Amino acid sequence: MSSNMEKDDGCASHAGMPLKVDPNPAANALSSPPPPPTPYTLFTRSHRRIITLVLILTILASPLTATIYLPLLPLLATQFHVSVQAINLTLTLYIIFQAVSPLLFATASDTFGRRPIYLVTFSVYTLASLGLALNKGSYAGLLVLRALQSLGASAVLAVAYGVVADLCVPSERGAMQGPALGAANLAVCVGPVVGGWIALSSGSYVWVFWCLVIYGVVVVVVVGFGLPETARNVVGNGEREARWWGRTWWNLMVMWRRDRKVSKKDAESSVGEEKKREGGLAGSASSKHPFKLPNPLAAIRIIFWRDTALVLWMAGSPYAVWYCVQASIPPVYRDIYGFDDLQIGLSYLTGGFGTVLGGYANGKLMDWNYKVTARQIGHTVDKVSGDDLNHFPIERARARGSWYLFGVYVCSLAGYGWAIRFHAHESIPLILQFVLAAICTAFQQTFNALLVDIFPASPSTAAASGNITRCALSAVAVAALHPMVEGMGRGWYFTLLSILSGGGGIIANWLVTRRGMRWRHERLKANDVDLRQLDN
Repeated sequence: MSSNMEKDDGCASHAGMPLKVDPNPAANALSSPPPPPTPYTLFTRSHRRIITLVLILTILASPLTATIYLPLLPLLATQFHVSVQAINLTLTLYIIFQAVSPLLFATASDTFGRRPIYLVTFSVYTLASLGLALNKGSYAGLLVLRALQSLGASAVLAVAYGVVADLCVPSERGAMQGPALGAANLAVCVGPVVGGWIALSSGSYVWVFWCLVIYGVVVVVVVGFGLPETARNVVGNGEREARWWGRTWWNLMVMWRRDRKVSKKDAESSVGEEKKREGGLAGSASSKHPFKLPNPLAAIRIIFWRDTALVLWMAGSPYAVWYCVQASIPPVYRDIYGFDDLQIGLSYLTGGFGTVLGGYANGKLMDWNYKVTARQIGHTVDKVSGDDLNHFPIERARARGSWYLFGVYVCSLAGYGWAIRFHAHESIPLILQFVLAAICTAFQQTFNALLVDIFPASPSTAAASGNITRCALSAVAVAALHPMVEGMGRGWYFTLLSILSGGGGIIANWLVTRRGMRWRHERLKANDVDLRQLDN
């Protein structure tokens, strides 16, 4: 009887009749289980492994295309009947568009999604590479096509940082970011060797560009079939359906085949419901994230804030230093150690091994430092929904242990300069190249990750500001390399670099660790919490 009364009470409550007052609501509240936390991402670990492999393939574009071109310079000067200085202008043009491309495409990927930007940029890259392979005598065509090639290749790294931020909670980003960045830095060292080998074996520069065409086609196909949309502004944590351009070609093919099997009436009904459902999702998304053109200047504004300027210095100056070390390799090993062209090309490989090892090891170290910092402040790491970094000292976590690396960095860089100044055994500068490559990769990886952490809503835009900084610093450092080496010698030149980059990095690291979180909160408050407000 009592059970019937309980059922009647339940029915009455659903009918709108008043419910009985619970005499002990606190006890019932404690007994009811809390709602499960919303996961940061619905992409499984196996999906993330596949996406990591796709990112590695795409990230190779910019460094490989930039360095595979270097052995071709004498051949191109002969083919196009111009001076070597005129061919060097194509290098300058490539660097300029390396800075411009992320401003346009990386910022756009935060609004429109990662996948369409990848497909557009690699289509431009492939067509430009095809034009270079077919161009036989137009120097103006060489300039234009080389600029377009850089435009298509140079945004991929900044977009990749966005993908990592889309899929990984802050405590686990190092594991995904390490292999990808290590592959990118390896391409910088392997590119000249590959370019020289192809040109030597084929007897022409043309096959280098044909290889880049094949690479571009492969990337377009792999991205088209294997990279789903990940941008959180578009699909959230993966629960929202992307529009047709955000779906993989394989998914579109499956949908097309499924629709063919149903009757026309059922197909129209299902399509109507699908459009209605997607329209509702799109409408709800657009109410939160208006679909508007991105502002390329947002990436430039990041450079001038106190906390981000210091982070950008620690990420960009070691990259510029490593660029100078690589630029010094041919004259050093040819003039001092008597290496031939093949041996000079092989001397780049020690740095390549350093970048791979440094990227992999530092990825593990980043995640470990995060957990140690959380344990020190009594914080429990949320691996499901991700930590709220507004209340977590992410600057302290990322910079943890950097003091020791900066000390080794300063000694290794100055030691490299004096080793070649006093003609030490060639094994010494080769070993120091390995050490410098590993440490510079670690700095670049760590502080670019921090840059993405403190701009969670616009990670690719933040990464684009890092690209601008390192390109500008590299251009200045390389431009000053020859006249300063002539004026002060290699020993003092690399010692000066160690003071500026290493000493400045130590000061920046101290300031970011001690005051970075407070400055970040002040910036967020002054700029209405989110970088995307700057697009208004």
